[in-house]
Amino acid sequence: MFERYTEKARRSIFFARYEASQFGSPYIETEHLLLGILREDKALTNQFLPLRSHAAAESIREQIEGHTVIREKVSTSVDLPLSDECKRILIHAEEEANHFSHKFIGTGHLFLGVLRERECFGAQLLNERGVSLDMAREQVGRKAPEPIGSSPRSAGLPAGYTSHRLLYNIAAETLILELRRPGSEHLLPTRLFMRHKDAEAYEQIGSPAEDVSYESPVTCDGRPLVVFNSIKWDKVRNGGDWDGVYSFNLKTKELVLCISPEKLQFSEPHGRLSIVELVSLSEDARTVYANIGIEKAVSGGGVVHYHLAKVDLADQEVRLLSRLMDTRF
Repeated sequence: MFERYTEKARRSIFFARYEASQFGSPYIETEHLLLGILREDKALTNQFLPLRSHAAAESIREQIEGHTVIREKVSTSVDLPLSDECKRILIHAEEEANHFSHKFIGTGHLFLGVLRERECFGAQLLNERGVSLDMAREQVGRKAPEPIGSSPRSAGLPAGYTSHRLLYNIAAETLILELRRPGSEHLLPTRLFMRHKDAEAYEQIGSPAEDVSYESPVTCDGRPLVVFNSIKWDKVRNGGDWDGVYSFNLKTKELVLCISPEKLQFSEPHGRLSIVELVSLSEDARTVYANIGIEKAVSGGGVVHYHLAKVDLADQEVRLLSRLMDTRF
């Protein structure tokens, strides 16, 4: 959901969650999101609330406190949901970024999203201080938001990517980092990198082609292995095709195809069979647990049933554990 968001925009939502927890709210409301934006992006605050911007931000907080029934604080470990108004604001923000042909969604787009939700408390707070949607849109449109992940701090990592997942393999004492290129047309290619805990530089796992993504890595404590999914992009169909599951030895650096589309087996009648995402790896590294899509033929098309399943790496046999969801196409 937040792949296109800049680091500032992501932190704004993090701070919004924090503000909601401090007010004891069961939801992240529009006023909490506004506080998060103003807290994270001081330049934006100075731009739209230029006269004593700190005092203006504090007056907004005081007005929110006077408007809110403050309850017992909620633990910051609780993942508070967005209110319906905030969900619409995120949709508005994406629309504003698309309108300006901006590659990324920044704090300015979130700010416009608040103003577009005209009846919400956050928009009222801004309108009362002379901030209008038309004026804000004109200023935000002049400048594209900052890129994401353009300056990696660790040696060996490429520019233009952002960290998506970090794993640690105890047997090899090695960190495994999944990097994604946000904002690209199809979010490919995803890349995997590794480094020993005492090393400074990362090195890439494998040498995938430009149209191949290595993703959703899983590992176990007892073996120096990382197992991951491979997706190949089809330019004609403009979609990704499952390309197999690979195992990589973190010590010997041997790469092995352990589940192939041709050999993956399922006992019931089915159409296409694909592994969408890896979930976990057994301690003996003999079984992977995954989200698997199984196509079932119906009149006029097909339905893909998604299941949590386990696959034995020796016989590549799918054994279903729990139904997840349906997608019709």
